[in-house]
Amino acid sequence: MNENDLREAMRASMTLTPPPPMESAAALTAGRRAVRRRATLAGAGATAALIAVTAVAVPQGLRLASDGEGAPWAGGGVPSAMPTPSAGSDSTKPAWPIDGNGEPQEDATARSGERYEQGKKLLDELLAVVPDGWTAPTGESADGIPLRDHQAQVEGDNTGSTWGYLAQAAIAKGGRAGSLLAEVHTKDNGLPKEPCALARQFWGLKGDCDVVTVGKAKVGVSRVPSGTGGVEQWAAYRHPDGVVVYVAQSRTATNGENVQPPLKKLPLTASQLAALATDDRFHLN
Repeated sequence: MNENDLREAMRASMTLTPPPPMESAAALTAGRRAVRRRATLAGAGATAALIAVTAVAVPQGLRLASDGEGAPWAGGGVPSAMPTPSAGSDSTKPAWPIDGNGEPQEDATARSGERYEQGKKLLDELLAVVPDGWTAPTGESADGIPLRDHQAQVEGDNTGSTWGYLAQAAIAKGGRAGSLLAEVHTKDNGLPKEPCALARQFWGLKGDCDVVTVGKAKVGVSRVPSGTGGVEQWAAYRHPDGVVVYVAQSRTATNGENVQPPLKKLPLTASQLAALATDDRFHLN
């Protein structure tokens, strides 16, 4: 899926009861089903009310176990599926964590409070590492996709013990634009320890992987061929305490109506991307 389709799938997946946790593969799989279901209803003249959820969700990235249509989510291991209410039960709403306003969240996404602020912090830190000479545009693309975005979403069993944070930002230089993305999973996320196995869990992307050494850290850095229209390269690092960080880059700022022509080359080298994945500024709890 390209980045535009990814965002649509992630928004659509949030209409499910319960929605999937913020782990890439599950969101993609559930989102695809929701998009198809919505398209079918629209063709029949039905109107579906969708919850507007800011996500990239990533990435850009969101997942549950595979439903047979593809690999498990791309953000972390194979977390257990969300609890499903029995047929005929009135208890169709999970017990979401308490939001910043003292009330249970309305869905998996935090819209206020400490977790929301952590997602916001991730975006701030991402903007802080935009390379010198580059700008980070604000606003939206012509098709309404935010050029800067962040999200915090509960994962796993919805108890609030595991969270995922996602941030993305368009970056521009010389009349062309690309994007940077960071995704963080708090400890106890179930993701692999081996660097390349960890990298392969990102959004279901299956690129070539090399292990890059940053000090004493081993980072998995993967890349898919250019021209795919989405994330092309990403680094994956698991901190000793279990917190997982993904940092990714793309030669396009959005898909659909791009802000500016795509970059001719990626803004960061593999070594720079790997160093960012280990940077303590992205080590969020």
